[in-house]
Amino acid sequence: MTVLDRIYEAAFVPELWAGVLEDIARASGANSGAMLIIDQKLPPLFAATPNVVDTLTEFAETPFWYENPPAHRLRKLQYSGFLERANFFYDHERNGDNPYHHNMEKIGADWQVGSVVDMADGEMALFTFERQSGLPDFGPQELALLDGLRPHLARAALMASRLKLERAEASVATLNALQIPACVIGDSGVVISANALFERLGDVLRPAAFGRLAARDRVIDRMLQTALAAPERATAPQIRSFPIRLAENDRAVVIHVIPLHRTSRDIFDRSAAVVAVTGYAVDSNLPSDTVLRGLFDLSAAEAGIAGDLSAGHTVKEIAARRGISVATARTHLAQIFRKTGTGQQGQLIALLKGISGYSGWT
Repeated sequence: MTVLDRIYEAAFVPELWAGVLEDIARASGANSGAMLIIDQKLPPLFAATPNVVDTLTEFAETPFWYENPPAHRLRKLQYSGFLERANFFYDHERNGDNPYHHNMEKIGADWQVGSVVDMADGEMALFTFERQSGLPDFGPQELALLDGLRPHLARAALMASRLKLERAEASVATLNALQIPACVIGDSGVVISANALFERLGDVLRPAAFGRLAARDRVIDRMLQTALAAPERATAPQIRSFPIRLAENDRAVVIHVIPLHRTSRDIFDRSAAVVAVTGYAVDSNLPSDTVLRGLFDLSAAEAGIAGDLSAGHTVKEIAARRGISVATARTHLAQIFRKTGTGQQGQLIALLKGISGYSGWT
């Protein structure tokens, strides 16, 4: 069982987050770690290594949980990785009267790294890892390790947030109660169970031969079948998220394929994956930069270029608008292709806009 497997397992079994954070802390040379879900609409939600649970529990009972200037500064940086505390904590705040610095003193930490993941519904997930006093600061290798895990933490946090860190029950009925259409896919690729909300998505997803799931849109179906593990392949389904437009009301939804591992497989009757659908508002059929960064782990620059392409601008025009060279723009575009699983500009635009029957992808 790898750390990645455990991350996705924790998305559905919240009590496993503490162990996952301990594993990541140990690998990165940290002494503690935490995940905080911060949203004015939600009560304080967090998971943490045991040595900081008491401190976070006390902190969650104060108004500082929501105010949290350092976390909001980190969010505004829109950095798709982990940053050292110096990047989001001011020098004059390093005193015992500051509640955020006081928390560091209480846990005996001198160093901290953090990363914020924007959720589709407006909340944010804050991941932090701390190192105790007397030890050196986090180095490039530790930051690179954490950056490599960050896309997986982001996707798992999305599900943890939507589930409000409550344990999933033995079927997708729990997701139905949370207004999330979902179905469970078995090891053989067959749909084992679907909740009532999912069954209403006939204009997007439909039953296929031999009890399988298919998308009505040809382009989206290719992505879906690639994301799900075919029975003839001995591979587990890979986490994928992609948007699609609902033609009847011009709204967009995001289809998530979430692999299940170990304990979460037991909860869902030893199934291979959950396919869940979440919705978000779009502007001109294009997801916001925030959603693009959260779904595909795009940097701010990459999300902006993806938006420009979808708005009809050429690579040359984008480079001129953003004051960068064409070569730099193409480098960003290559990263966007890699992260979204596309290979051409037409494919990327079809993915982002969810255009039904897009003729440019053959």
